[in-house]
Amino acid sequence: MIDAKLIQRYFQQLTRGCGNNQCLNVYCSSNASFKYDRKLFEDPNNVAAEAITLTHEYGSAYLDEYMNANLFIIEDNLIQIINKSKEQNNWRLLQNLIYSVFSNRQNLSSSFLRKGFPLNLSLNTDSSSSLTTNAATPKSNFVHDPRITIENDEITLDFDIMKRVIKILMSYEDEISSTFNNALGVLFKQIYNELTSSKKQELENDANFLNIFFIIFQLPYLSDPVFIFEIAYSFYTLFTKLSTDIQAKFVRILAKHKNDLSAYVAHVQQYITIYTVKWCDRTQMNSTTEALLSSEHGMYEGLNVLRMLFYANLLGGERDTVEIIEIERDNEQKMEVELVNRRQRQNDDDDGNNEEQEQSEQQQQLPQTEQQDENRSAAAAATTATISPTGNRSSSFTMRTSTTEQDEIESMYENPLQIKLNIEPNEYRHGFLHFDDFINEFANEKIEINKEYLDFVRQRPETLHFSFILYPFFLSTINKIALLNIENKVQMYRQRHTTFVHSIFSGIRLDPFFKICVRRNHIIEDALITLEYHGIEQPAELKKQLFVEFEGEQGHDEGGLSKEFFQLITEQIFNPEYGMFMADDETRSLWFNPSAPEDLDREYILIGMLLGLAIYNSVILDIKFPPILYRKLMGKIGTFEDLETSHPTIYKSLKNLLSFNELQEDITVEDAFGLTFQIGITDAMGSRVTFDLKENGETIPVTNSNREEFVRLYSDLVLNKSVERQFHPFFHGFLLVTRDSSLRKLFRPDEIDLLVAGSHVLDFNQLASAAEYDGGYTKDSPTIQNFWNVLMSFTDEQQRKFLRFTTGSDRAPIGGLARLKLIISRNGPDTDRLPTAHTCFNAFLLPDYSSMNKLREKLLIAINNAEGFGLL
Repeated sequence: MIDAKLIQRYFQQLTRGCGNNQCLNVYCSSNASFKYDRKLFEDPNNVAAEAITLTHEYGSAYLDEYMNANLFIIEDNLIQIINKSKEQNNWRLLQNLIYSVFSNRQNLSSSFLRKGFPLNLSLNTDSSSSLTTNAATPKSNFVHDPRITIENDEITLDFDIMKRVIKILMSYEDEISSTFNNALGVLFKQIYNELTSSKKQELENDANFLNIFFIIFQLPYLSDPVFIFEIAYSFYTLFTKLSTDIQAKFVRILAKHKNDLSAYVAHVQQYITIYTVKWCDRTQMNSTTEALLSSEHGMYEGLNVLRMLFYANLLGGERDTVEIIEIERDNEQKMEVELVNRRQRQNDDDDGNNEEQEQSEQQQQLPQTEQQDENRSAAAAATTATISPTGNRSSSFTMRTSTTEQDEIESMYENPLQIKLNIEPNEYRHGFLHFDDFINEFANEKIEINKEYLDFVRQRPETLHFSFILYPFFLSTINKIALLNIENKVQMYRQRHTTFVHSIFSGIRLDPFFKICVRRNHIIEDALITLEYHGIEQPAELKKQLFVEFEGEQGHDEGGLSKEFFQLITEQIFNPEYGMFMADDETRSLWFNPSAPEDLDREYILIGMLLGLAIYNSVILDIKFPPILYRKLMGKIGTFEDLETSHPTIYKSLKNLLSFNELQEDITVEDAFGLTFQIGITDAMGSRVTFDLKENGETIPVTNSNREEFVRLYSDLVLNKSVERQFHPFFHGFLLVTRDSSLRKLFRPDEIDLLVAGSHVLDFNQLASAAEYDGGYTKDSPTIQNFWNVLMSFTDEQQRKFLRFTTGSDRAPIGGLARLKLIISRNGPDTDRLPTAHTCFNAFLLPDYSSMNKLREKLLIAINNAEGFGLL
């Protein structure tokens, strides 16, 4: 209901004015720049109509008593003040306005309101407060509007007006920056006090409250080093005091105004960079300090806000459809049940075996003396006291989580805000901004991930304040890989420790490594038998460090033999002639053969396990899968968009079908394409395999009305249904190794690709700049100069052969070849011997050849005949 008194006051203001010839309210007749045509208002009906409009849209906001008291900012009023300041060459009037508004929560939140949300200070007013012209005085007034709730995404702020006003203000930055600094300091203290008091709930329910955060984020001062340590820090601290509900609303609203997201992210990244520089300066001044970057005061506040922006970025990006997500979750549950059932069967088998073993041991122990029994009991009791029930750790080093519990791992990376928003990052194909925009490379270079992990696992959940590990979106791929490697090494340590303890007290010696002994001529068969026996039937064996032996050959596996094992087995099992996979000539990537023999489940499980073992043991594989494979390994299903990188020819054809315009082409889809719901797919042998997308598909033509359904079913067939029989055991084998790791929570699908296959981009200048020399060589040695000249002159294929010869892989790790740290050692004087390599240490043993030509000749012979030679 419209307030008649307000209408009357507006009527008088529009006709008589306030009598002050210096009035700054353009909605007052006394203002020299009155907003309206005065002749129009000679008709009282026109005045009454405008008075009703102002009352309905703005409430009391434009009345003189509020406008001239500088309680909030109105765009027209601001321009009047700026013009007056210019005329008088005195900015005190503008500075007073800024301080009055930006130093008070209620004044600022009441500025820049949308039409239809009038200022109303009487809806809920503390009896102890009163409206005063001293705008800096904190008020306990709260505005409530039934249209604005925490659960909906409505907000009273007019973003366009707000941005225009801020832009105008920033044109006079030199005159007002110090005023902003002082005002914001007062404002943030006021809001902090309210958020940490009994008024928090009422404040968060204020209809205008969230306006403040969007207004402040629009200010460029958040990126100003002068403002960062106090103003920006205080602002970001406020976010940590907000309830999860109001944080979620902020994220949802920001997702709707995602064009502002880039500027917000830039503010926070600048903040994090400045705090990282501060930490660097402090640690350099005090070289004895062991303080981690995560312990730097203010770092948590910045990362907390950045995570909120990351969630808004996801909500503003592209998410899979609800139907697809439901299918994926259902598939994941089925796979989980299958894995649990397998492990339960194994546990039952283990229990039976343990009973038989215990009976056998008891019979063997009968002749022992009572003293021996007492000693054994005491030792067992001591061991029980020092081993924690979750992770075989002593009480002095209690792990925060058990990485053998998948649910615990997943909950570790979730937080109340993510749960409230119902966000699963891998359900989004991409965000509004690129995911890399949320990675601060400078800060990541300073993160000591080993120490961060150690600090993280030593803390209990209730005492853990902050750790970069809980913010995977912020970590670079390099740091994620390092983190995963550390986690895997901890798993390996646990297995060795468990094996050691078991060997001592059971009297049965167990191998601390997961050993695979293979014959080169039967590598697939031998690997399959070993993995089935020790891996599938005893999943814990897969958590041990891999140790490979080639039958009949000398050599201790320090990493090099494992690399060669993966290289040889992938060359054979991924060969299209083997019939399990087929190569796409256009993308040069591998895909499942839809007509593979039905008795290859064991082999597909083997490949999945090998892929998992390669990740677990930090081995880069010489394989190339399309991106959709890694999406599927993260529990996703393929859709039309994935065809662009996996089957580009099919994708282009289907895209042409979708974009075909019957009116422009003057022909129907049916006549132009001649398609039905029966299609053919070429298999690994070049034969066409026919599939019906729908029952009796051959008789159903593709038309303008059903072409979208055709594209959806076609894509689903190519990427999912036609290879379901092959992918399911492959995925099962992969999960047998990786299920209990943080892999799926840390990495995006594109990062899994880099983790498995490395980078295809090779910069040998990086390799040269990071190389180290030993045995008498330096970078200026003539032989070293000759070596680099020879290597740089090699073809791309020859360079990749050299890389495989020295490291076991022709791919670069994440971060480039500089991260390989190639060690070139002098291997004696001039000789006819060939160079050799220790692939496990990235060590290249180079004789001091007498000439460049001789070096080239010997090196080419070595790299062209590397298999089984020189790989130690």
